[in-house]
Amino acid sequence: MRPGPCGCLQGAPPVRARIVIVNWRRPDLTLRAAHSVEGQLRAGDRLVLVDNGSGDQSVSRIRADGFDVLELAENRGFGPGVNAGARGMDEDALVLLNNDAVAGPGFLEEILAPMEAPGGSRIGATTGRIQLSGRWVEADGVGRGALVAHDGTRWVRTDHGGEILLNSTGNLVDASGNGSDRDWLSPADGADPPSEVFGLCGGACAIRRTAWAEVGPLREDLFMYYEDTELSWRLREAGWDIRYAPRARTTHDHAASSGTTSPMFITVNARNRILVAVLHGPMRMIVLAVGRTVIRAVRGPDRRPVVRGLREALGLLPAFLRERRQSAARARPGA
Repeated sequence: MRPGPCGCLQGAPPVRARIVIVNWRRPDLTLRAAHSVEGQLRAGDRLVLVDNGSGDQSVSRIRADGFDVLELAENRGFGPGVNAGARGMDEDALVLLNNDAVAGPGFLEEILAPMEAPGGSRIGATTGRIQLSGRWVEADGVGRGALVAHDGTRWVRTDHGGEILLNSTGNLVDASGNGSDRDWLSPADGADPPSEVFGLCGGACAIRRTAWAEVGPLREDLFMYYEDTELSWRLREAGWDIRYAPRARTTHDHAASSGTTSPMFITVNARNRILVAVLHGPMRMIVLAVGRTVIRAVRGPDRRPVVRGLREALGLLPAFLRERRQSAARARPGA
C-alpha cells in the first residue's frame, strides 16, 4: 500500500480513494496497471495490490518493483480478492481497476468527480470509459479470435489501419438477464452516451464507501463475472444512482487474464447470468434467462460448458430463491 503525494484541490477536500488491483499470475500486467495510476494518487489515497493465490513468482516480482502486496492463500475469485483489498477501508471511495487495463491521464480525478460535484451525494458509484487496446477491423468471415458486437458484426485486431473501439461505458441488463457492456465495439470517436446508466463495469469504476457499507461488498460465491452487475442491482434497489464518467479513460486488453472463449468463461457466465436474475430480476427475466441457456445448451456451439453452467445454476437455484425471498421480506415495511 502506498500513500499518495499531496495533490489537494482548492476548496473542499477531494474524495479520498482506495484503489484496488487484483493480480492472478500476470504480474507484468498488474505492474503496468499499478504504474499507470500510481502517479495520480493524491493525499489520503491508497493503492492496494492483491495477489489472489497465484502460487508463482507474482508476489516477488511485484514487491521487487517497490509495491506492497496483500497476499491471499488461494484463488477464490475476483470478488474475494477485491473484498480483501477493501477490508477496513476508511477512504471515501473504492476504485477498481482491472489488472489488464491502463489508466489514462487524470483517470482517478475524473472517476471521482461526479461524487464530488454539487448534488452528487446520492451517486453511489461511477463507471469509466474503457477503450479496447489496439486497432480493429471488421472480419470478412468467422475470424479467428474475433469479438462479436451487439449487432452481430465480428471484429479482429489488425496491425494496419483499423479503428479504435470501445469496450464499455457502463453495464446494461436485457430482458433475459444478460449483462453486457454499453457501447461494446462502438467507434471510440463517437458521441458519448448519457451519464445515467444501469450499472458499473468492475474493470474501471468507483463505489462510494457509504454505499459499499450499506449494500455490502461483492458477492464471493460467483467466483468471477457478473459481480459488478449484481452489485449494481443492489445499489439501485437501495436508491443509489450510478453515473458514467466519460473523461475517466482506460485502455483494456480484453480478457487478457482469462480468455472469453475458454470453457471456464462460458460456464461461469452461463451460471451467473441465471443466478443474478434469480436474485434480482422479475419472474419473466428468470424464465427467459433459463430458457435462453437451455437453447444454447441444446443448439449452441459451446454446448458442453453451457450445460455445465446450467447444471450448476439449477443446483444452486433453491438457495438463491430462498435468499431472494428473505431479501424481499427484509425490504417490506415493518420487516
